[in-house]
Amino acid sequence: MARRPTIRSVAEEAGVSPTTVSLVLNNNASAIPEATKERVVQAVRKLGYRPNPSARALSSSQTHTIGFITDVIASSGYAGRSIAGAQELSWANDKVLLIVNTGGDAAITRAAVEMLCDRQVDGVIYAAMSMCGVDLPDALLQIPTILVNAYDRQGRFPAILADEELGGHTATRTLIDAGHRRIGMLYGVPEVDAGLARLAGHRRALAEAGIAFDPALVIPDCWFPEGGYRSTKTLMTLDEPPTALFCVNDWVAMGCYEAVKELGLSIPGDLAIIGYDNHELAGLLRPGLTTMQLPHYDLGRKAVECLLAPAGSVEPNAVIHLPCPLIRRHSV
Repeated sequence: MARRPTIRSVAEEAGVSPTTVSLVLNNNASAIPEATKERVVQAVRKLGYRPNPSARALSSSQTHTIGFITDVIASSGYAGRSIAGAQELSWANDKVLLIVNTGGDAAITRAAVEMLCDRQVDGVIYAAMSMCGVDLPDALLQIPTILVNAYDRQGRFPAILADEELGGHTATRTLIDAGHRRIGMLYGVPEVDAGLARLAGHRRALAEAGIAFDPALVIPDCWFPEGGYRSTKTLMTLDEPPTALFCVNDWVAMGCYEAVKELGLSIPGDLAIIGYDNHELAGLLRPGLTTMQLPHYDLGRKAVECLLAPAGSVEPNAVIHLPCPLIRRHSV
């Protein structure tokens, strides 16, 4: 098996010292003639030389690796865009992601943290599938750490979150601007932070428009299509049924579509519907579903941006909110 080329073999090929090669490779060669630099570059290409990452880590105190710990986000579909956003900016800064999917298991999370500490990664991103509070191992206090779509209950780490409250406000405001006053909301399960935040935004939009909040138009325990189907049929039997529905997510909206079809009604003629998440199927529904998009890609990218920022730029307990864009289609 051929030996891996070394910095010494590059120096011999170029007819220079190993120190000169090191200076050229580390962009510290301002005093070295251009012709000499070019000989080094040509030797590197000819021999296929690649710097030893372990040696670089020892000399620079950096491993050029960022740990990315997730609960289930790595195995989910559209939420995996957080990884894509983090990976793109990491790669642009000569760093790679080391991804660990824990499945939400606390023991695996602790083991993952210990492994990343042992590998001396430059930073850690902890990402959750759905916005939630978390309790993370104390070992992460040894490494620059930032949370994505999650917040530390003890306030020890900065967090990048989607602005769910603003998203709920925007969704309801969109229905109000379309002329609706009887607006129902299917808001999910009480223990899910995202649903509660979206409900708070919904109520704020109603109050700002001078529309009284009607508890009869709000149905909890909706997170899947069957909840949307069942709740839509319930709401449409009211003496004054809603003319619009704000669904806590696109899965719920899909159930609403099926109920509207069975009732012989039309969207948006009889009932306007707005969803949340911008699931891949939202644009395939007929009519296409107007929805709020979770900024997964931007969340991941922003997390890397914060890790790469100068020390002290981000407060330990900072919470950075990113807006959820409105995706207009034809259901409103």
